[in-house]
Amino acid sequence: MQQQRIAAPPIIGLDRFNDVVSQAFCPMSCTSLSEDLAPEIFTGGLDYTLLNRIQIARINSSALAVERSKKDIAKVSGDAYYLVKFQLRGQGIVQQYGREAHLHPGDFVLCSSSEPYKLRFPADYQQAVLAIPQPFLREMFQSPDDYLGVKMDRQVPIHGILSQFVNSMAQRIDMLEPATVKRLEANIMDLLITSLQTEESKLSYPLPINAADKHLHHIKRFISLHLTDRRLTPDFIAQAEGISKRYLHKLFMDENISVSRYIQMRRLEECQRALRNPSLKHLSTTEIALDCG
Repeated sequence: MQQQRIAAPPIIGLDRFNDVVSQAFCPMSCTSLSEDLAPEIFTGGLDYTLLNRIQIARINSSALAVERSKKDIAKVSGDAYYLVKFQLRGQGIVQQYGREAHLHPGDFVLCSSSEPYKLRFPADYQQAVLAIPQPFLREMFQSPDDYLGVKMDRQVPIHGILSQFVNSMAQRIDMLEPATVKRLEANIMDLLITSLQTEESKLSYPLPINAADKHLHHIKRFISLHLTDRRLTPDFIAQAEGISKRYLHKLFMDENISVSRYIQMRRLEECQRALRNPSLKHLSTTEIALDCG
């Protein structure tokens, strides 16, 4: 994925569009569905911004079919991403993991770049797409693959709130300060995890998660969302989670790392990402360190 803000002019030509979106996300094959539209005058658009660990993009085009095949997946060996696709305009059909989600404005679906998928847009459309590194989402939520291809309906309150938030942010991102944009990532992730948890009860089979693993993932999520809070200590975490400090330390014993060291490690990771983010180059090392807790 790219590491900077890209606000490209309209993309003319199907081949050019295919190249741009493949470079921005992952290799894929695009086919125009407009029989009366020559490939060389096919039009589309794409802009995207790196928040901190995740990326937000807006994409639109004429009627289109997209396929990410096993052959496309084999072309790259880099990081894999979860792609959360929010329908902003028009309709979309997403197929992955044997599921088919029919999206209308406000609906969204979770996809994986490491698995084949197909998209179909029968007319002009616009989507907002979140690209989340797979280890990051798995650190905060167990078994996201169980939700691939599942339609998150806008009529479900939490899904609608997340969709509106992402849409509003995508429309106004150029008006926000880089440091503010970075902090909004935590809000997006919190809402997304809540949406996935809402869908958990609808799965047709139980998830194999024991209580300790569930507690550990919930605590790691809490830490990730509160890295900038200077109160973030084992005492603070135990109180917020309603557990004893002894149980908290026991959960991390199997991770071969102490709670305090895990917090420090995560903060150092955030500092490293911030130092590599061109949109934050105006900040000093000290400012970044303080901002990361």
